[in-house]
Amino acid sequence: MSGWGEERPTDLAQRIRIDPDGTIEAFSGKIDFGQGIRTAFAQIVADELDVPIERVRVVLGDTARVPFDFGTFGSHSVAQETPHLRRAAAFARRQLLERASRKLGLPVERLDTREGSVVSDRSSIGYGELVNGSPLAGPIPDDIPLMPTERHRYSGRPMPRLEAREIVTGRATYVADVRLAGMARGAMVRPPARGAKLRSVDDSAARRMPGVIAIVRNGDVLGVVAERDEQARAAAAAVLADWHAVPVEGPSADVPMRRDAQTAARLAGAATRLERTFVLPSIANAPIGPSAAVADVRAEGATVYVGTHRPFGVRDQVAKAIGLAPERVRVIPMITSGTYGRNSQGDATIEAAILSKGAGRPVLLQWTREEEFAWSPSRPEAVLEVRAGLGADGRIVAWRYDEHTNVHTAAGLDPQVLGVTSGRNAIPPYAIGTAEVTLHIEPTRLRTANFRSLAAAENVFAIESFMDELAIAAKQDPLAFRLRHIDDQRFRRVVERVAERSALAAAPPARRGRGLACTIYHGTYVAQVAEVEVAASGAIRLLRFWCVVDPGQVLNPDGVRNQIEGGIQQSASWTLLEELRHREGRVVATGWDTYPIATFRDAPESIEVLVEGDEAAPPTGVGEPGAVPAAAAIANAVYAACGARIRELPITRERVRAALAPR
Repeated sequence: MSGWGEERPTDLAQRIRIDPDGTIEAFSGKIDFGQGIRTAFAQIVADELDVPIERVRVVLGDTARVPFDFGTFGSHSVAQETPHLRRAAAFARRQLLERASRKLGLPVERLDTREGSVVSDRSSIGYGELVNGSPLAGPIPDDIPLMPTERHRYSGRPMPRLEAREIVTGRATYVADVRLAGMARGAMVRPPARGAKLRSVDDSAARRMPGVIAIVRNGDVLGVVAERDEQARAAAAAVLADWHAVPVEGPSADVPMRRDAQTAARLAGAATRLERTFVLPSIANAPIGPSAAVADVRAEGATVYVGTHRPFGVRDQVAKAIGLAPERVRVIPMITSGTYGRNSQGDATIEAAILSKGAGRPVLLQWTREEEFAWSPSRPEAVLEVRAGLGADGRIVAWRYDEHTNVHTAAGLDPQVLGVTSGRNAIPPYAIGTAEVTLHIEPTRLRTANFRSLAAAENVFAIESFMDELAIAAKQDPLAFRLRHIDDQRFRRVVERVAERSALAAAPPARRGRGLACTIYHGTYVAQVAEVEVAASGAIRLLRFWCVVDPGQVLNPDGVRNQIEGGIQQSASWTLLEELRHREGRVVATGWDTYPIATFRDAPESIEVLVEGDEAAPPTGVGEPGAVPAAAAIANAVYAACGARIRELPITRERVRAALAPR
């Protein structure tokens, strides 16, 4: 997704700054919310400028300092930013060599760089001295020579996260930790349902309550500002608001994604035909830290401290809400809990800005857990209908796939946008003969939006579960069946490697099973095997997971493993536990007691990730691919363990028992 409408900066000053003390500042509009890109970007810049990585400071997302960027989505950050940052840093190094040449009276060919200095056989001069009040600038050439890879000290090597120590020692500043002089606290008065219109307000009782500074109304937005959090919440509860409920439904559309001639005829004439339906519920983003923002709105401009994927998008939303020009709003992204799409929406930020403007004070607004469940966007529901026909030789000759889901982003109904968001990974990565793939956007009263991998995890669950069922129908081994339909050699390699590493062909003990699933996600090749144990009660225990991933050139192998492991853990929680229940668009869940997520006791005993990137290929992303095939791997393992084929998530013990019951 990231990249729509972006204009990449071409001037060096927008990318690299060298301070007088030799510190290197690198600028990017991307955001690090756990995927490790700050460290990866520092590795790139340190290598190209030939400096210790400790001297590199990466500035991300501060709209007053970084170049415009549409946002951080879809595991695109490393793929998009690596070539730009690398060229910028290489151009900066060349300018430093040229400045040193003039200063030292030596030709550039007799100079080199080392540890943040330009050196010759008899002298050296530091980068800071070469800049000396004259910033590096100029158009970045596309063909600037890069540092030879044999001189890289950091790229391709394991690196601890630059921010890790601050996080684990509690020194990191999260959004809700920000404190400004004179800062007050805010609380919102919520309507009974999404889309309700505010008719009238009686705030007389609330205004008399202790600590209340202001009752703020802006259209249908209503909130309280008070000195302390508990005072703001108590006053918000005392406001009497009359709301007019207006049912709101999401849009609908039909988008053909692939239309091959003769698909219907080949399906009708196939030697074996199979048809299945897979169902996935709505899922909450459920961030451990609920949404929060700090806003300081003044007549001359506004500064907001946020957790967001889209700093410039939030800037524009805030500017519109409070009536300022976008350039007078500064967005400063802070560390936030993992949100995996949740923070593409600027809810708390806009509300905090409205309250700050109304109260004339900086305001911290933090949602409650109940607000987060009830009002934040969720992953859409999906009903996935898939049919296929096999020839007499057991190969797929025709494929039909109908994806029924809700819209995954607020980017409108452009068919091209829908194809890469709500239709992501709906087209299988296999040689499947002729195919028809159609995306059906269905209306919903729930608020839906970005979620980790968008529709990919949903579609791959259906496709990879169905590939196992087709293999059984063809009386073939699921691994061999997949390999018969894979033409891409990189894809074949990761599938074969994970099967080998997990001993997929070996017979596990009774009531245990191993399941395979694989996909290609935005150019990243990933194959997984899950091992589960299914008790007589139907309860599932996730025992082990293996994953082989090829993300092209690897900047930080440890960072890749961390992301893949996290994706597997999170996807296992979706697969076995999570379902956001709702009635008529109103979410039922209010806390972890009614919306359980996986805890340490649910984690597999081991997760083994083999990072086997093709170094000749450009780097791709790993923030999402690990989460994509996991549900299918688990479902296929459950079938291998006990013969229960589960096509509706979450895979509960009740569904396992029902699948095993005599029919």
